[in-house]
Amino acid sequence: MRVAVTGATGFIGGAIAHRLADAGHDVLALGRATAGPEGIDYLRWDLAAPGPPPTALDGVDAVVHAAAHVAAWGDEARFRLVTVDGTRRLVDALRPDVRLVVIGSSSVYAPDGRTTPYREADGPVDSARYLAAYPRAKAAQDRLVTELRPDAVVLRPRVVWGPGDRTLLPRIEARIRHGVLVLPDGGRRPMSTTHVDSLARVVEAAIARPSVSGPVNVADATPRSASELLAALFAARRRRLRIVPVPAALVWAGATVVEAAWHSAHLHREPPVTRYAVSALATPIVLDLDRLHEELGIAPDADVEAGAAELAASPLRPGVR
Repeated sequence: MRVAVTGATGFIGGAIAHRLADAGHDVLALGRATAGPEGIDYLRWDLAAPGPPPTALDGVDAVVHAAAHVAAWGDEARFRLVTVDGTRRLVDALRPDVRLVVIGSSSVYAPDGRTTPYREADGPVDSARYLAAYPRAKAAQDRLVTELRPDAVVLRPRVVWGPGDRTLLPRIEARIRHGVLVLPDGGRRPMSTTHVDSLARVVEAAIARPSVSGPVNVADATPRSASELLAALFAARRRRLRIVPVPAALVWAGATVVEAAWHSAHLHREPPVTRYAVSALATPIVLDLDRLHEELGIAPDADVEAGAAELAASPLRPGVR
């Protein structure tokens, strides 16, 4: 099958492109960078730039849309331009019979402290309930795909990690001082997490099952806590890490003050702490995986220690996919 993968120069898109190529698919990688994934046919295309789509899309059987603007802070217009408007341009460029798999996000759920898992019907929510531009843009993308291509599947992964991560773990590591990391409530509450290889496997299953449409939650079967993941990673890297718990309410208050100061000063760089980040750790989300397991027929459950050892062998580099 001829499969195009957008955002293929990024963390998630690159892993998906390699997985599909290894499975025998004829992969066309698309991205903004000058060079693409090694050994894969690559075409440079910026979804946010004006101009016609590449004619190579006319010959594909499926598209995996992994391109998005990923950041914890930034201009709202940039998120919409890339994530929402870019998705519309892609959909408009595709034949209606092309299988479309969109890498959405479980950030479309607004954490409310519930003890029951979040089902696909629980999001998106009203835009005012989101704490950052990223979840607002992903929610708008989710709605757009549902409207324009109801036959498409929108995968909603949670906390994607693994080799090549340039966003999540590097940001956490940057906040460690002398082997000490402060986390709201110690980061002890279980949450859904997704190894990048698990997500790539799910994408492969979604392509093979075109009858499955709409949103599908994606995560490894066993919920993990942030402290558990970080402890495994630093143990594999033979580095000392001591997690210091701080009351979530106190961190939330501090993040609120910091964000207000950043807005007042019109600062563009990411603040040292945000309400969005605090919420992710203090009110973690556990996903209901029934659709993933029953309809897509796949139940990944990554080995944390093995994944940490693999990740430890690759450097953590700050950046945005």
